Amino acid sequence: MKQKQQAAGPAAEGLDTVERSSLSNQAYQQIRKALMVGELKPGQKLNGREIALRLGTSLTPVREALLQMVAEGVLEFRAGQSITVPQPPRRVYAELRGIRVEVEGLAAERAAQRISAAGIDELAALHNELVRGKAEHDYGLALRCNEAFHLGIAREAGMPRLYRVVEGLWAQSGPFLNSLYNGPEGWPAGDDPHTHVLVMEALRRRDGAAARAAIVQDIVRGGAGLLSRLPE
Repeated sequence: MKQKQQAAGPAAEGLDTVERSSLSNQAYQQIRKALMVGELKPGQKLNGREIALRLGTSLTPVREALLQMVAEGVLEFRAGQSITVPQPPRRVYAELRGIRVEVEGLAAERAAQRISAAGIDELAALHNELVRGKAEHDYGLALRCNEAFHLGIAREAGMPRLYRVVEGLWAQSGPFLNSLYNGPEGWPAGDDPHTHVLVMEALRRRDGAAARAAIVQDIVRGGAGLLSRLPE
């Protein structure tokens, strides 16, 4: 019996470690998604206990996830050891936008070579939901669908490492997107036809260059009004 107890000890500890690591990763993914869709706003202080309660987990995995994001530069420490969503100046958003143009442009070009009809239909459904969200002033829905549309294109490129780069860029850019409708004018009018429609038309034609140009246009024009609302 004594030998069995000794053998069981390390196994139980190993399972505990795996479980905690899994919870930390789940918390990381949930918090990152909230950043990507603009649910968390620039300058917002993050309360680990509140997040843990919302996620239905203990504080430890949430704290580990937050610290990992601080190390990645997605979140930052402020005075008093509080963790906040960064509120960087205009030049930082401009830098992120410039990188997105290159990376998402490549993703769209590659996606045009391999995307299926079902994949295009999925993008079309996301865009339709985005349009509905804007029409009903449900900007949370619109932001979630916009993020899913862009990540959907990156996924269709069939380049897992590129996809992770796009995810990381959206985690840093997402909080800025609240400023798109944070004012009396609401969401900007945008283009007609919407640049998402131009992207999908290019994907249907298997025209990589046109798909790249359309997604670049979407990123640049979509953020044009945002730049003027950010601090220097």
